[in-house]
Amino acid sequence: MKIMITLLISLGLLSCKSTKVATIDPPSEGTNQWVGIIHVNENQCPVYIEIKDELNPGVAVPFHAVYPLNLKDGMKKKGLKVQFSYTISKAMSPEGCSAEAVIQLEQITVIP
Repeated sequence: MKIMITLLISLGLLSCKSTKVATIDPPSEGTNQWVGIIHVNENQCPVYIEIKDELNPGVAVPFHAVYPLNLKDGMKKKGLKVQFSYTISKAMSPEGCSAEAVIQLEQITVIP
């Protein structure tokens, strides 16, 4: 019985020994999670998202302007800063639009 109590106390003390620290890494190359700014009715595009290098430090930005297919009307506000993930679409961008890629948004959140 003494061994059982000693074993339980030892296991209890050993389990409280360390803590885990969670870190948030910036998007690494190969991911498609970005920060950008929404532009409306500019460069012959009804709407596009500008992805600046300054907003995504330490990451090689693949595109500087993307045309989102499924952006909700409530988010079509000039200068709105957003974080989003996407997949590249094979759809065509509007005629004359200077966006480098057409994307399908998977997730989007407003950054204050």
